Amino acid sequence: MPFVPANSRQTAVWTVPLQNQPGCRSISDDDLCAWCRHLCYRPGELSLCRLSVADGIWPSRCNDDGYAQSCPQLHLNVPPTDITSR
Repeated sequence: MPFVPANSRQTAVWTVPLQNQPGCRSISDDDLCAWCRHLCYRPGELSLCRLSVADGIWPSRCNDDGYAQSCPQLHLNVPPTDITSR
């Protein structure tokens, strides 16, 4: 998996099942997409990138095994900085 900063968190589980949505695919917890805020993540089920186009094409670039290696639209799920701690 590509480098993910230590302060990144996996995206929260999407509460609505996505089985009947076009463009869904299975996402492993070690896939780069699992760390992106654009993902409607359903571990063990089908997940959906909110930026996928109508024909199901996601913006991520995947390797031969289907794991996302990079994405021009990646928005890491990083918690806001605690401005009170200095």
